[in-house]
Amino acid sequence: MRIPSYDDELLHLAEDLARRLLPAFDTPTGIPYGSVNLLHGVDENESKITSTAGGGTLTLEFGVLSRLTNDPIFEQVTKNAVRGIWARRSKLNLVGAHIDVFTGDWTQK
Repeated sequence: MRIPSYDDELLHLAEDLARRLLPAFDTPTGIPYGSVNLLHGVDENESKITSTAGGGTLTLEFGVLSRLTNDPIFEQVTKNAVRGIWARRSKLNLVGAHIDVFTGDWTQK
């Protein structure tokens, strides 16, 4: 269904925002940094520790965005992040609260 006079303006803004967030996923584990500067990317002094929730929270939004834009990169990076977290789960299938995005070591279990 198309809305008269609407030309995907919000979709374009969402895609722009998501592209600015992509550098956060550029880590050895694929688990994203906890924050990213939308103008300059990830700060060189950004903490290597992120919360598990933050590492997997964009899965739904980025998945939908990939489908709406026909660009798989958004879904790929979030799936990779979730896989990175899940691969480090305990024998009880539990994950910690915070993880080092470079080593994959749990910093808070």
